[in-house]
Amino acid sequence: MTTPEVWTPARLLDRIAARGDEPALIMVSGDETTSVSGAALAEQIRRLARALAADGVEPGEPVVLVAPNGPDWVVARLGIALAGAVGTAIDHLADADEAAMIVKDSGCRRVLTSGDHLDTILDLAAERDLDVITVDGSGRDRSSVRDRADLPAGDGVALPEVASDADGALVYTSGTTGAPKSFFLTWANISVNVEAIAGLSVVGGHDRMLLPLPLHHVYPFVVGLLTPMVIGAAVVFPEAPAGPQIVRALKASRASVLIGVPRLYEAMLTAIRQRVAGRGRVAEALFGLMLQASIWTARRLDRRVGRTLFASLHRQFGPDLRLMVSAGAKLAPETIWPLIGLGWQVLTGYGLAETASAFTGNIPGKLRIGSEGRPLNDGEVRIGDPDAEGVGEIQLRGPNVFDGYRNNEEANRDAFTGDGWFRSGDLGRVDADGFVYITGRIKELIVLGGGKNVFPEELEAIYGASPAIREIAVLERSGALVALVVPEVEAAKEAPSGRIEDMIRVHLTATGRELPSHQRLSGFALTRQPLPRTRLGKYQRYQLPDLYDAAKRGETGQVAEEPSGEDRALIEASPGRDIWAMLKRRYPDKPLRLDAHPQLDLGIDSLEWLNIGMELEETLGLRLAEQDIAEAETVRELIRLAERGAQRRSEAGERPGAGIDAPLSEADRRWLAPPGPALKVLQLVLYGLNVGLMWALFRVRTEGKEHLPASDPYVIIANHVSDVDPPVMAGALSFSRLRRLRWAGDNQRLFRGPIRRAFSRAAGIFPVDARAPSQSLAMAAAVLAEGQSVAWFPEMWRSPTGELQRFLPGIGVLLQHHPVPVVPAFIDGTFEAMPRDRRLPRPHPVRVIFGEPVDTEALLQTLAVGDDERAAERIADALRDRVAALQPTPAGGADS
Repeated sequence: MTTPEVWTPARLLDRIAARGDEPALIMVSGDETTSVSGAALAEQIRRLARALAADGVEPGEPVVLVAPNGPDWVVARLGIALAGAVGTAIDHLADADEAAMIVKDSGCRRVLTSGDHLDTILDLAAERDLDVITVDGSGRDRSSVRDRADLPAGDGVALPEVASDADGALVYTSGTTGAPKSFFLTWANISVNVEAIAGLSVVGGHDRMLLPLPLHHVYPFVVGLLTPMVIGAAVVFPEAPAGPQIVRALKASRASVLIGVPRLYEAMLTAIRQRVAGRGRVAEALFGLMLQASIWTARRLDRRVGRTLFASLHRQFGPDLRLMVSAGAKLAPETIWPLIGLGWQVLTGYGLAETASAFTGNIPGKLRIGSEGRPLNDGEVRIGDPDAEGVGEIQLRGPNVFDGYRNNEEANRDAFTGDGWFRSGDLGRVDADGFVYITGRIKELIVLGGGKNVFPEELEAIYGASPAIREIAVLERSGALVALVVPEVEAAKEAPSGRIEDMIRVHLTATGRELPSHQRLSGFALTRQPLPRTRLGKYQRYQLPDLYDAAKRGETGQVAEEPSGEDRALIEASPGRDIWAMLKRRYPDKPLRLDAHPQLDLGIDSLEWLNIGMELEETLGLRLAEQDIAEAETVRELIRLAERGAQRRSEAGERPGAGIDAPLSEADRRWLAPPGPALKVLQLVLYGLNVGLMWALFRVRTEGKEHLPASDPYVIIANHVSDVDPPVMAGALSFSRLRRLRWAGDNQRLFRGPIRRAFSRAAGIFPVDARAPSQSLAMAAAVLAEGQSVAWFPEMWRSPTGELQRFLPGIGVLLQHHPVPVVPAFIDGTFEAMPRDRRLPRPHPVRVIFGEPVDTEALLQTLAVGDDERAAERIADALRDRVAALQPTPAGGADS
């Protein structure tokens, strides 16, 4: 076993000083950079260390540091170390309670802080008699605070010699599953990893390493700061750890290495794909083909061509960036390979804070994508109690492993085996070549009834693959798997009926059908509150159950606040006053705020907007365009929209519209015009072909045809599970009846191009936008008013499970205005023939069952339908019961 060189603070300082005028730290602000040379940085560290020693800091004394990333943090942290003290870094974003806990538990007498934490620290100082020192000059005007520049010079003070086995850091864990623990890392522990990484020669003195991660964590401190200080590379600090600032820093600093965590790289890859998608389908398809070719070349031929193929992307993103380093959590191969294909080198590793960050690593020439590499620098890995597949707890032993937790014998008994191996708490396996594969955390493992094990991170990656989902966390409630979902606000605009909840339900259900039964979700809840994470992006899972329960109760995570003076003026004048009062009346249990999202916070879908819009017309004479309403992301935007609409109406002298019975535009009326001779011939041809095809594929049988009314108008309503439902229904009807029946069709799917439009016209289909239900209802109302009939699928969505879904209230609105007879129908067998995730149908028996017609006027009387806001929903629910009664066998499955 080799003994690595120990980088004590004094040796580290000598290495930094040896850089001379070469930059050691680079700060980015906007498109500008400033730097601190190695010599200047070493001098500032030495000056602070001597000042602290002169001020009475003793070797081994804990000293707390709380400040943002930057030169002040580096000088303070390394100055503390050079003075012989033990640095204890607190998260710059920690709240007062967390800071107080660490200050108290550490037993520190001094706190070094930046100005933005000064008040919090001073409150603690008053309770604990702390010596408070600012690191950024912010304390010079405060009588009870000293700044580092005002400390005694300490020119003649000898700095203590720090031993290799001396404590170098007091670390507090981030607490992903509960209360944090603390422990010491020695300089020997830390140096093992610094030497191991430096010895790989993947980074050199010419490199610039961008570090967007908070330095209070061990991974960025050891890998992102100390290691480049030893290697001679410069460390780059972005203006902020957010996407735009990171990209700007990559370009401005010409950084060649990026130190990150999986969430950062996943976000980067998503942003790249979204940018490409914004250039159109052709560009997106070409990009996909090039990327797949580059990945194939890298995997099969070990050739990297992505930097050439995607040269323009590299120029825009970071012209010098060549290496991405990821740790802190597992980076999935589904992310690694596209990044490699785009032309970047990606290296991953595994370790914990208790192992001074790194323990295993994928290194050039010895990497295996999907694994976390092999142990570094004489580390050893074994699997405790492996199962039949070799998966068990990962146990570690080596010179970088800590000695145990402070003041916590119970935790230490759990953390170490009887023969001294550290129990990591991670589950995984080691292959025959020594590569380590991580499958999950033991504490996060969900054990379901029957002994089935579920790793939430794996399912989150699978279920989260939807543009409608921003974040998703899988957890267990009452013995079943559920998910807490943060929806993507932009996706709400694209959701049919404006209900992103339905969009997400369909995705989760359809995805679950491809998984084993024990990995399927039994429910989910939506929240607008970002899911709690550590600064390295891991979920704080102990908080999730309470957040899920709150979300199921309808608490979206947004709290109503008193409006500001400007906002109050907005809701005290018309039309804001009237809209505010209407929303408070309709949603008395919701936290009404001007910043509330109409759909996600108040639950307003596009059909509900129709009711609100009609009320605005009746009470205020306002008629708002549905496209404008769909773009309103807050109640404030809705009121502003209404103000502009009121102004335009006043200037133009317009009169209110007439709801769904308003006159259609000329373009809409053309779709409802009687067919000419050529279309009639095409209708007959299409009917014959469809009947033959439906019989050949599905042997379609029809029951209850006698229930169809002898005369128009009427409405046929049916369940919807497949794209073949309309042709199956059409094939079950006679030609004379079908030519008087109209259908609504998605304008995005059925009306692109002249050929599709001609066939849709011949089939009696009129175009609708699923996000604008008033248009659909107005078209259907016009059909009924002209004495023709309508076929309607009230679920809107094709069911992902074959089960009957909720009927949207649009059918209720339509029948309130046109109480014609309704024929319920059930289509049986099309889900087996062609579910929503299948491209082509397969032969399977299908039958269409028509039920007895519903006397709509009698139904309205039975339901006592009046002017109440939920009348349309009650009509839709009653009709759903009629369709469900026709179902040949009971529906199964779980309710979401």
